[in-house]
Amino acid sequence: MPESGPALTERRPVSHWLIVAGSARPLAQACVDAGMSCDVIDPWGDADTRALARRHARAVIGEDGFETALPGLIGRMRREHGWDGIIAGSGFEARPDALTALAAFAPVLGNDAATVARCKDPRAVAEAARAAGLRSPDIRLHDGPDAIPDSGWLVKPLGGCGGLGIRHARSGEAVPAGHYGQRCVAGQPASMLFLADGRQARVIGMSRQTPGSLAGPYAWCEATGDLPCDRSVSARLERSLDRLSAAFGLRGLNGIDLVMDADGEPVLIEINPRPTATMMLYGHRVAGGLFAAHIAACRGRLTDVNPVAGAVKGLRVVYAPRDMTVGDDARWPRWCGDRPAAGSVVPRAAPLCTVHAEAGDGAAAGRLLKQREREVLDMFGVHPDAAQMMTTVFS
Repeated sequence: MPESGPALTERRPVSHWLIVAGSARPLAQACVDAGMSCDVIDPWGDADTRALARRHARAVIGEDGFETALPGLIGRMRREHGWDGIIAGSGFEARPDALTALAAFAPVLGNDAATVARCKDPRAVAEAARAAGLRSPDIRLHDGPDAIPDSGWLVKPLGGCGGLGIRHARSGEAVPAGHYGQRCVAGQPASMLFLADGRQARVIGMSRQTPGSLAGPYAWCEATGDLPCDRSVSARLERSLDRLSAAFGLRGLNGIDLVMDADGEPVLIEINPRPTATMMLYGHRVAGGLFAAHIAACRGRLTDVNPVAGAVKGLRVVYAPRDMTVGDDARWPRWCGDRPAAGSVVPRAAPLCTVHAEAGDGAAAGRLLKQREREVLDMFGVHPDAAQMMTTVFS
């Protein structure tokens, strides 16, 4: 008989995922932090994203999201043994049918094309918000009979993402094709990240949003975690999220954009039926991490969320104030993410990197983010005052 010895433990293979997103690093980081591995397709190919991925490919993304060449790119990238699944982030809002094309290569976990299309239908969102007990701004549609009545409105692209392409309306103008009108709401922009299983929701956190940059007055720019909110309002939002999740059949990580008005009351602006960038603020709140929680929720299992007290996290996108070339000698601080590779050319008003900060409260985190933005610009020989060119406009 063979000598007895320690029992051999069979190692389970690490699950391997394909991540396709307009900005993939948050998902890739969460995947690796959860002990899994990934291949990545995104438009940027930043150095830190490439370091997280086993393989990376760049896909062209335009105003309407990923271009039609995406399925062919995935086909060329597919491994012999394939992927455990595909996780989609931003980039599909204007062309949700592209999500259906991904299913030919592996199971797609998250909201399907029909759900994304409904979430990007302004009329459907407004009606569902009110049925869920939330206020929602008045809207005007391109095929509607009414023009925009005054200048207190915004014109937004249908299926828009990241606040790009939003502008103030002109009094009396007709809503252009491919757009809709939405009445402005004064107050504090906010975003709520949550998990959903198709019926119920679990709130991860609510962040303060500070939009506006060289890329546009409403371009996504800064978020800081744990926006203070009255307990009764939080409870009402949680009940409303349950109703919205059931109404749209939302699954996995999702976000809603809000404005907290002068009375502290939430007004629903839009639904983001996908993992949002604010997941970088809250990865510590779910056992096993948000990537695993996203997969579980997509499969119908909600994870408990632990509202851990501690430092408030924040992030800010630094936009290039002029055309910039990243040199071989660039030494990025540890609090910088989305770092372009050496030799990259970053056009004016395009994202240069993302800076991160932790502090005792949101205001302190915001100050530290702006300080670090100035440090990055100074690193590239741009006078720190250039950061002041970035205007903030509240909707």
